Parts: sequence; C-alpha cells; structure tokens
Amino acid sequence: MAKSKRKRVLFLAALAANRVGGIESFAAELARQLDPKGWDLTICYQTEPKGAVREFLLEPGNVTLDVQKVQEGLGLTNTLEYIKLVLRYRPEVLLYTLGGPVRLWPLLGSLLGVKRSIYYDQTSRSAARYNYRAGSKVQMLMRPLAEAICATAFVKACSDREQIVPASKSRVIYSAVDNYRDLGDAAAFRAKYAIPADRRIVLQVSWLVPEKGIDVALRAAKRVLDERRDLQFVFCGDGAGREVYAAIAREFGIAGHVTWCGQVQDLSASGAWAAAAIQIQCSQWHEAFCLAVAEGMSAGLPVVASRIGGLPELVEDGLNGFVFEPKDDAALATGILKLAGDEALRKRMGAAGRDRALQNHDLPRNVAAWVDVLIA
Repeated sequence: MAKSKRKRVLFLAALAANRVGGIESFAAELARQLDPKGWDLTICYQTEPKGAVREFLLEPGNVTLDVQKVQEGLGLTNTLEYIKLVLRYRPEVLLYTLGGPVRLWPLLGSLLGVKRSIYYDQTSRSAARYNYRAGSKVQMLMRPLAEAICATAFVKACSDREQIVPASKSRVIYSAVDNYRDLGDAAAFRAKYAIPADRRIVLQVSWLVPEKGIDVALRAAKRVLDERRDLQFVFCGDGAGREVYAAIAREFGIAGHVTWCGQVQDLSASGAWAAAAIQIQCSQWHEAFCLAVAEGMSAGLPVVASRIGGLPELVEDGLNGFVFEPKDDAALATGILKLAGDEALRKRMGAAGRDRALQNHDLPRNVAAWVDVLIA
C-alpha cells in the first residue's frame, strides 16, 4: 500500500531567531503534536536559526527551517518571497504571527492552493495603534483569512474593535509555557553575573526599550534601595536603551545593585527563574500577553506588573502579585517592598501564580487546541 502524503503547515514568524523563547516553544510543541497526525511544519524566521535555537526547533523531527527577511507590510519583496515559499513547500495551511494581520498572504495563498490561512494575534498595541479602525478596503483584502487566534481576551477585544477580522472569525486560545521545563542552576546564574548570594533578586525580562518601562523600574529600585539594601535588580534582555538606562542607574547611585544580563539565549536553562525571588513587569504599552510573566508564574514567582493590556489577565492583584498604574513607580516600589519583607507572602503568591499557569497557560493542552484549529 502506498504511503499517504504528509501535509504541511507553513508558519511565518516575523522576528529574528536569536533565542529559545515563546514562539520557539510553541512551534516545537506544535510540530510534536502534528507529527502523529501526518503533518509537517516549516518555520520561517527573518534570520537563520543557529546553535541551540536551531537544535531546539529541529528536535521534533518533522520541522524544516527557512528564512524570509521581510515579513511586515504589503511590499513587493514581502509578496514575492511569500509566493516563492508557498511554491517551494505547497502547504495546506498558512499560520503567521506578529507585525499585524494585514498582508496579501491569505489572498495569494487562496490562489496558490493554500486551503486555510490563520493569524496568531499576539501583537502588543502602542498608544498610536490602540484606536485604529480598519477601512472597507482592508476588510475586503482580509476576507480570505479563515480565522484569527488571539493570545488573550484583551487581544480579542482589540481585534473586534479594529474590525480587520470579523468578531465571528476570531477567538481566544491563551498563549502558554512549558510548566515542566528545567529551570537551571540558580547558583550558576548568580556566579555568571556576579550577583551576591545575600541579595534577593528582583527580575525583569524584557527588551530595554521605553515601552517596557525600564525607567519606571529604576525609579522604583531607588525607592526600594533607600529602605533596604539586600536586593539586586536584574534585567535580562537587551535593546537600544541599555547605555541610557545604565547611566540612569549610576545617576541614582544604585548601579551596584543593578545587573544588566543582556540577551540570554535560553532563559529557563540559565537559572534566572530559579535564582529570582520577585518578578516585575513595568510595561508602558498595551501588552498582548507577556510570555515572560507567564514563565515567571510557572516558576513560582510573585509578580508586580503594570495594569495595562493583557497583564491583568495574568496577574490578579492580591492573589499572585500586585498591579500598579504604569507610571506609578511609588506603587511598584510598595509592591516590591511588601514581597521582599514577607517570605510567606512570596511563597503564597508564587504558588497561586503557579496554579494559574497550570490552569490557563499549559503548553501541551493549549497547543492541542491549536492543532484542532489548523487541521480542521
């Protein structure tokens, strides 16, 4: 008997493949669950995955990697490269994410034999974009899109308001994390970044850009360190503002209590989560989800997060952490100080966060819902 032909999902992720993060964990788990159903996965980044990232993505065995450097917008280069990819892989399903849903891809795909096009909406909204409304031409262009899957209820509300995709063609599947991953060696993390053993770590994982509120974090750090000196504020991530923020820390006189780790290729394995006592997330824009917060919750950390975007769906004030108005560094400092001075509170809130991660953000269970969407 002839072997049946395997089918394929083409997954375009509009980001550089420079670390093992949320997209990579999602893609690898998706590939594992598609495999026994007779499907393969092609993942297309804007840069070539290398080293540990490449190994992680290829591990399931049914994954092909490719590159499309330009993925945003409606430009000629974007369009021609997409056509080449579709003709090369002949996918049954197109899945794409980040950079917004408006592309020529669903329309072109329908003409080239792609049966379904799905957009994974996990895009944070800037203040400028928050009030966007699609016109009739955009709505007509996007009619071939079969469905939009939203990372949170907040994203679903944004999508419904924007009207790029009809409300009837979008739904929520929470983004998720691997709740059973190895969290690495806390002592090794401290040693690598020269963090004293007698200082509790307050951790933020994000790009070092204004949208992530690094200045708010530093102002709060100064307030906290004025009251107690047994904390170290650790930032995992990089960005154009790093030197500016380092200068602010020096100006505040807290540079010795601030650690800049840069981009950590595999954060979980690095020991960062295991070493931390408190997580903060100081976002100033409307976060779609914030995978870093879900990862911290999964690791059992209490979280102090800004009340904006999808973050309140993750952090319930008083249950698994505290929330504060985005620019209120005094309230952020108060939350940190409450947790720093009360080990029982840290443990109780951390356990509640872990429970929420298991209930709402479990990678295998949530990806199983994705598989039902893709091969419907």
